[in-house]
Amino acid sequence: MSNKKKRLTISGLVDSGVIKTAQDDIPKAILPQFKARNDTINLDPNVADVKNINIDLIEPNPFQPRRHFPETSLSELAHSIAETGLLQPISVRRSRKEGWYEIIAGERRWRAYKQLAMAAIPAIIYACDDADMAIMAITENVEREELSDYEISKAIKQVESLFPYKTRLAEALGFQREDMYRYFAYDALPDFIIEKLEINPVLLSRNTASDIKRLLKSIPEAQQDVVLNALKEAIAMVEKKDLDQSKIARYVATMVSKPISLQTNQLHFRLKGKKIGYYSSSANGITLKLSAGVFDDAELNQLQTIINTMLADKEQQEAS
Repeated sequence: MSNKKKRLTISGLVDSGVIKTAQDDIPKAILPQFKARNDTINLDPNVADVKNINIDLIEPNPFQPRRHFPETSLSELAHSIAETGLLQPISVRRSRKEGWYEIIAGERRWRAYKQLAMAAIPAIIYACDDADMAIMAITENVEREELSDYEISKAIKQVESLFPYKTRLAEALGFQREDMYRYFAYDALPDFIIEKLEINPVLLSRNTASDIKRLLKSIPEAQQDVVLNALKEAIAMVEKKDLDQSKIARYVATMVSKPISLQTNQLHFRLKGKKIGYYSSSANGITLKLSAGVFDDAELNQLQTIINTMLADKEQQEAS
């Protein structure tokens, strides 16, 4: 083996981590704390323990936010490994199950090795807690741009309880606090949008989710139904490529500001089977319309008297 030092990128690993050495009697090297996502450490094979671990004794990271690994991409990686070898060992920690390991980073490489029917894979064993595991799983995918904003938001929510403060979580992820809060905006979206996102995670970005959340908070309760209907219409347009998802909030706001067409209840009057007029009511008022000649002057006076009497009675009731 060459004595040339290898480099391993550690993205988001924080707080802890003990590099297990090849010999039990060699002092354990404490892994430095990392605040940035692109920190590196030099791994000398004479110091760091790069082991060949049985493929069948390794399990995926339990906090892995990525659930789908495209076969085409894995096949390409497997082909590359078969030709040039594994350029970077995977990172694992010891599992609670005796003799087993859990992946910290490198699940795609592990899956590619399995596809090649390899018996073992080079790995470096770290001691890290659940928080480190979760952060590594998220940042590894984020850096490769393999996760949508919605998938990242779900992953963040999954690990949120492991961090007492959101500031600490943002620091571990390498995010600005303001940007991280945009990921939390998905929680405020209506159920019908979440259902769409479960099917198509790239439907809405975190910025759009934040815009929609802000819009929903600014709308009076009386207009919520109008907003939801406009949102459904906007989402349908986005799915048909008729509207850019970044313009959803603006589109909905425009629809809400337009005069609302109110439903009208209408009743037709008939005389000897023929329509002679109608009565309609809506939030805008009441309309009574009759064809000319239906009533003579005396009958019109009688109708007017009936209406005036009803209005006088109502006035008296409200006064009492």
